Parts: sequence; structure tokens; C-alpha cells
Amino acid sequence: MEKEVVYPEGSLVFDEKGGELALSRVLGNFSVLTVPDKTEDGQAVTSVLKKAFLGKRTVRKIILPDSVKSVGDFCFAHCVNLTEVVMPACSCGEGIFTGCKALQKITLPGMSEDMTVLIAGAVRNGAPQHLTDIEKISDDFLAKWDAWAISVLDAPDDEGFLNQILCGEEDYGSSDKGAYESSRRVLKASLSMLRLLYPESLTDKASKIFTDYIYEHRKGADAGSESWIAVRDVYPDKRHFDLLSKLGCVDDTNRDMMIRELGDDKQELKSLLVKSSGEEASDRFFSSLEI
Repeated sequence: MEKEVVYPEGSLVFDEKGGELALSRVLGNFSVLTVPDKTEDGQAVTSVLKKAFLGKRTVRKIILPDSVKSVGDFCFAHCVNLTEVVMPACSCGEGIFTGCKALQKITLPGMSEDMTVLIAGAVRNGAPQHLTDIEKISDDFLAKWDAWAISVLDAPDDEGFLNQILCGEEDYGSSDKGAYESSRRVLKASLSMLRLLYPESLTDKASKIFTDYIYEHRKGADAGSESWIAVRDVYPDKRHFDLLSKLGCVDDTNRDMMIRELGDDKQELKSLLVKSSGEEASDRFFSSLEI
């Protein structure tokens, strides 16, 4: 038996069994969706079924109630704009976050802010199952996260390229080997920045590895400019820029080059670059705009 609960943005369809409800389908165009713990007639929502949110492109945040005890296979899969999920400790099916490439936070009971972000980072970037199985997050998660991220940094930049080509997956990445390798270095720089920005329990040794990678791939470096590209194209915000500056990756040798690469859609980043060098650089920049 089905029960539909209607909201202004759409509706939730539940399967009813034994006086309890299981969320089976989400209809409409929700942006932020808080699933109720019970309906108006008092029936408890105790589970979310397989593929309930599958491919919902508008949803950005989902909050599940504490009454939910299980989440089915591929529940949130391919919600491409989903950035945050708040959920109770519950049993989880296979691949619940498959294709959730925008995911920034997975909030679980008693979890610190750093942990919510780093769990999402592991899921978003294809970490091994021992880091992405949220039922089994252990006390040594952060040490395991660092070991995984460092192994990614240590791996050859072309790792996985041949398999991508042989499997015909060019649509999911680049068929150009140089571009593929650069994209891998952007990923490595992004992981390094993520960990330095959320440094809970970060050891000095791991911190140095992540810091060195970012510095070695700053704009104009012999190893490539992927740390700058990560900020320019992936995280063009003040927090990531400030980290880049703090690590000595922005100076008079590369600042003007960075500014020239920015379009009108990156005004905040352009302003941060100009301000980072004081009035002299500001005068040079605005002079360059004169006809």
C-alpha cells in the first residue's frame, strides 16, 4: 500500500507495511529535503528504499530523521548537485553515493566538522571501501584517510589511463594522456588542500607531504601548475586561495600570470590576487586594463 505526502516542491511516496513507512520515491524539485520522522497520522518513517532519490538533479541537501534504520542500494546515486547529507547511524546498502560528485559533507551522529568533510571527500574521490563504508567508520579513520591520500600522491600520474581508453570511457575523462595526467595532479593537489584545511589529527609528517606537493605544483613550477589550477577551476574561493598564499605559492614571479588567466566569472579570485601584493601590483593590474 502506498501513501503520498505532498509538499510545495513535490511529494514523498511511502510504502506502508506493518504500521511503518518506507520512503520509496521522491517526486518534484526539492532543493533541501527534510524527511519527516513520522506522518501526521503518527506512522513512523523507518527506512529509505533502493534508488529512492536516484538521479534527482535539483536536490542539494537531504536530512534523514533518527527514526530511519536502513538506507537501500543506490539510494542517493547520481544526485549530481547533492552537497550535504545528514543521516543517523543506520544500515546502508551498496553504492548509496555513486555519482555524487558534488558531495561536500556527510554528517553522522557525534561526528566532528573535519570528519564530515573528509568522509565526503573520500566518497567523492573514489576512495577504497574501508573509507567509504559509513557503517564502519572507525577511530583510526583519519590515519587511514591520510595513508590513502598519500598513496594517491605517490601513484604515477598516468595510473588508470590505459584502462580508461580500453574500456571506452573517454566520455568520463580525457583521451589525451597529457591532459589525463594533469587532471590526476589536480586531484592530488585538491586532496592535499582538503586535508590541510581540515587538519584534525594530522601528523607533522603527513602535513609536510601534502604541503610539499602543493608547493611543488604551484604556478610556474617545473612539476606543473596544478595546485593553482585546482584553486582556479575547482575551488575559486578565499579559503583555498589563502592556503595557497600561506604556503608561499603566490608571489611576484607568478601573480600577474595568474591574474591574466582569470575571466570575468572569477572576480573574487582576481581581487584576492591583486590585494595580495599591495598597491604596486594593484596599480599594475588596473593599468593593464587601460586602452
